Amino acid sequence: MKLSDDDKREIIRLNKEVGVSQAKLARMYNVDVSIIERLIRKYGVYGEAALIRKPYRKYSQEFKMEIINRCRNGESKGSLAIANNIHPSMIRSWLKRYEKDGYNGLIDKKKGRPPKMKIENDDTAQSFDEIKDDGTDKARIKLLEKKNRELEAEVAYLKKLNALVQERKKRESKKK
Repeated sequence: MKLSDDDKREIIRLNKEVGVSQAKLARMYNVDVSIIERLIRKYGVYGEAALIRKPYRKYSQEFKMEIINRCRNGESKGSLAIANNIHPSMIRSWLKRYEKDGYNGLIDKKKGRPPKMKIENDDTAQSFDEIKDDGTDKARIKLLEKKNRELEAEVAYLKKLNALVQERKKRESKKK
């Protein structure tokens, strides 16, 4: 369960002003004690700013590498997370990616679905004949690049179609 900004303020108030224990607060809000501890520690370092949820933030490879080096030199993930206002699980994932793929594993991957193939639809053959007569190299190169993109898209389409046909044949042979 995620805590709202108001829940966080109330937890801090109850802990600081009323003196409710971290364990009791964890039971009241149905979260792990470590979440309450981290919230109180962050509040001690950052004040009110620790209670407000921030929008998604990207970190540079250099920053990630600095955190990884400090972690590998003995600093705890928890203290690094508090000091840099990031979640400890993010540090763990950076370490895992670094151990698996090295420095290049720290590059952020693009999110979401890849764009659909774009097929331009105009009469390239006629244009090619016109440019052959014209004789300008730049125009010829531009047209050849366009034709190449069209052919690459066609090949990709045919490969996908072939894979789908093979998959259908495989399914039909299993049914029999």
